Amino acid sequence: MTCAKRIVTCTIIGLDNRKYVGRNDCAKPQTVCPREKGEGYEKCKTICQQEAHAEIMALRVAGDNAKGGVAYIRGITHTCRACQEALFGAGVKFLRIL
Repeated sequence: MTCAKRIVTCTIIGLDNRKYVGRNDCAKPQTVCPREKGEGYEKCKTICQQEAHAEIMALRVAGDNAKGGVAYIRGITHTCRACQEALFGAGVKFLRIL
């Protein structure tokens, strides 16, 4: 099940041209997002039980195949710093928000 606030999908296209997809799925999604404006993502984990952001989930699926790949993200206007660092740290060469 997906986040009540926003559905985010990250697709990493590896050098092998395969697609590795991650989403911001929640184990216990709420009908209304419990986060207040300006709050961090702690409630995503504690209340909604979101395992990770879409970018991290895509990296888990891709594994070593993320290196040299391109990440395409839908559903947000920017990525958080932790996700940017994770993508580039895994060797993703380019990040595009659609």
